[in-house]
Amino acid sequence: MNKPKLKISILSMSLLTMSFLVITNAFGAMTKSFPNVPVAKIQMIGTVPSLGTLIATIVVGILGVKYSKKSLSLIGLLITTVGGLLPLVIHGSVDVLIGCAFILGFGLGFVNTLIPMLISIFFEGEERNEMMGKNTAMNSLGSILMMFGGGLLGAKSWVNSYWVFLLGIFVFLLVLFVLPTDKVDYNEKSVNSNVFGILGNLNGYIWLIGLVTLLMGILYTIYPTNLSIVIDQKQLGSTSITGIVNAVGTAGGFIAGFSLKYLNKIFKDKIIASGFITLGITFLLGRTANSLVLICIGGILSGFAMSMIMSTIPFYMSVVSHKYELAVSMMVFQFMNSIGGFISPVLLNLLHIKAGEGSFTFGCICCFVIGLICILANLGKRIMSNSVKEG
Repeated sequence: MNKPKLKISILSMSLLTMSFLVITNAFGAMTKSFPNVPVAKIQMIGTVPSLGTLIATIVVGILGVKYSKKSLSLIGLLITTVGGLLPLVIHGSVDVLIGCAFILGFGLGFVNTLIPMLISIFFEGEERNEMMGKNTAMNSLGSILMMFGGGLLGAKSWVNSYWVFLLGIFVFLLVLFVLPTDKVDYNEKSVNSNVFGILGNLNGYIWLIGLVTLLMGILYTIYPTNLSIVIDQKQLGSTSITGIVNAVGTAGGFIAGFSLKYLNKIFKDKIIASGFITLGITFLLGRTANSLVLICIGGILSGFAMSMIMSTIPFYMSVVSHKYELAVSMMVFQFMNSIGGFISPVLLNLLHIKAGEGSFTFGCICCFVIGLICILANLGKRIMSNSVKEG
């Protein structure tokens, strides 16, 4: 097996994971093209992919115990590319664009769930952990490239932003010809083919890690959704400033992803706790600082926190899962992450927590408390000591 080519083929898929954000750059121009359509409906083009992803996560969990992960990846890439390129042909109706966005999200649900599965299948130990970090780094790089490329292409017409999804064809061909076909073993194909049976017999640590994933999804979503409000409350700048801070945060995630091996050496089994504390510091800086420089430092730390936690969680899930459980375990991971992001604003509203600085205060306290609990409970050490030994 050619390891460099294998790594490239898997990580190329990571470039697409945030591609649903591409069209959000064009919302302003789209409101002019559809003056009689409510802005909230146009914004659904950026939010409905999450629904498609959520549904696809469950579908992949069911299919992943029976079929080759490479085959499912190709299906996901095909659906993603079709959903992304179809608006170039049909773009006269917002309803059609929302439908295409759902298709795009459904395809991305396949891709996002399958990437950690493939890493878990083809890599072991420290190399697997390192690849999880590189996956989050490539997510960040893909976000930068796709947003930047979509912005350039859509400078004259917002429709042209969709040309950036031609990247999907390149990734599809790379996976088709370079990624080796994984074998579905006997246990996956027959004895444990019932996904609900597997769910019922999962290691208890899977559900504990799933809870941590849910909490991370809720808390991290607070940061980007309230950042512009905080900056406005502090009178530090306009929307463009928010974009710069978000870009800096994405760069931080990219750096942290490729540095995960060294971060693991520093924080060892406390890396998830350290990630939550780092995110807590991000909220603290955003809440107390009146300097744009400190806000940007917080943005970098948010990227580090995301990478540290969201790289380590699927790795932990993989080490406490049997091979035939990987598909279902990664389904739990992606499902909990998606649910967390979806319910985050709803939860804050139910708790009557004000947007902006109030939400940052809530996020700060929660992150420090969770980080402390993870340290006191020796979460990382307990998980690694309960790792599954195959064969």
